[in-house]
Amino acid sequence: MKPIRLQVIAPTFGGMGICTSCELVLGEAGVGSPPGERALEEYPPEWQEDLRRLADWVYELAGRYGERILIKVIDPQSPDGLLKSLRYRVRRYPTWIVDSKTHIVGWDRDALETALDWAVAKEGAGEQTNRP
Repeated sequence: MKPIRLQVIAPTFGGMGICTSCELVLGEAGVGSPPGERALEEYPPEWQEDLRRLADWVYELAGRYGERILIKVIDPQSPDGLLKSLRYRVRRYPTWIVDSKTHIVGWDRDALETALDWAVAKEGAGEQTNRP
């Protein structure tokens, strides 16, 4: 069975930090907080909450669907994110795109899970009908 593609267009925050080599050395030495946590601390609390919520949802969906789903989080400020935002006419974040067809905007978990369940069922039915 081919995995369902879930693309999530949502801001992912990065801190200014220090050079990558220094971050690695300091991280291995156990000095300071990890770069991801330090970057998150640089943003307002409501943004931090949205990013934590996004991470929780992605991990829950990955656990629930396992190998039946392929999840990609795309920052809208990246070149790929800009192109996808234009292609799918994204104006609010997060936007969840299921198999390049169904769009769910915002935090509507029921709508997202319904779209994913429908896509998984459709893929499973297609696989069964294609068997000799």
